[in-house]
Amino acid sequence: MSRRKKLPDEPFEVTVTSLLENGRGCTQWQDRKLEVHGALPGETVMARHLFGRRFRGQAETLELLNRSPERVDPRCPNFGVCSACTMQHVAPHAQMEFKQRSMLKHLLELGGVVPESVLPPLAADLWHYRRKARLSVRHVEAKGRVLVGFRERDGRFVTDMQECHILPLKVATQLGPLAELIAAMDAIKTIPQIEVCCGDDACALIFRHMEPLSGADLDLLRAFSRDSGIRILLQPKGPDSITSLDDAKPELSYALPEFDINFEFEPLDFVQVNAGLNRKMVQQAVQLLQPGLNDRVLDLFCGLGNFS
Repeated sequence: MSRRKKLPDEPFEVTVTSLLENGRGCTQWQDRKLEVHGALPGETVMARHLFGRRFRGQAETLELLNRSPERVDPRCPNFGVCSACTMQHVAPHAQMEFKQRSMLKHLLELGGVVPESVLPPLAADLWHYRRKARLSVRHVEAKGRVLVGFRERDGRFVTDMQECHILPLKVATQLGPLAELIAAMDAIKTIPQIEVCCGDDACALIFRHMEPLSGADLDLLRAFSRDSGIRILLQPKGPDSITSLDDAKPELSYALPEFDINFEFEPLDFVQVNAGLNRKMVQQAVQLLQPGLNDRVLDLFCGLGNFS
C-alpha cells in the first residue's frame, strides 16, 4: 500500500474554485481536495498547510494574489480566529446568493425537489442580532487572566475577545467586565461556560459552575447583575438545576406586534436566533398562506410555535 507524500511546510500558490458552507474556499491541490481558510472562489492565494488531525486537508491563506469582487473587509478583529463567524469576508448579497444555491442543491440531492419558483431571500440586521449563544470560559495561567468568548477555530482554545459584533450590545459590551468578574471569584477555575439568552427587553446569563459558589462569589454576581442590568442564573448540574440568583425569574419575551402577540420563554427554550429575521419570516408565511378562521395548519419543528 502506497503512502501519501508528506505535506510541505513551505507556502504554495493555489486558486480557489468554490465556497463551502463552513466559509472555506475549496479547490484541488495535487489530486487532493483542499479547504483554504480565508479564500474565496476565483482568488489565487499563497497558502500554507495546517497540520494536525483536526486540520487534515486544510490550509490557511497567507497572502491574496488577487481579490474577489465579493470580498469585504471583516468587521470583527477576531475573524479568522474565532469560530462563531465564518463568512464576514463575503459581501452580504453574495452570502445570501450562496446560501440560496446551497439550499436548492440540498433539496435536489436529498429529496429530488425542484421548486417551481424561488422567493427573494429575506434579510435583517447584520450585526448584534444573535439573542442565543454559548460562551466558553477559561482561566489561562500563562496569560494571567480569564478569557470569555467563543471557541477558536481550533476548538481546544477560547478566543481572546474584547468585542463581539453579533451578540446583543447589552452583552457584547460586557465581555471584558465578565472576564474581570470571574477572575475575581473563588470559582475562577470551575466556571466552564456562560449561556446567553436575550428577549426584546431583557437579557439573562446562565453561569455553569462545577462546584458550589461561595458567599463572596454570589455577592460579586449580584453586583455585576445590578450594574449591568443583566439577570443572572446559576446551573450547578443539568438543565433542570437552573435557578435564579435572586429567586426571581428573568422576564424574557419577544413580540410579533403585527399580530398583537407576545411570547414569553424560558432561558433554555429554543427561539430563533435572529429576532428581526424571524418576524419577517412569520409575516411572509402568513401572507403566503392567507389562513382563514376555519383553516388548520400543521406547524413542525418550530420551537415555541410562533409560526402558528
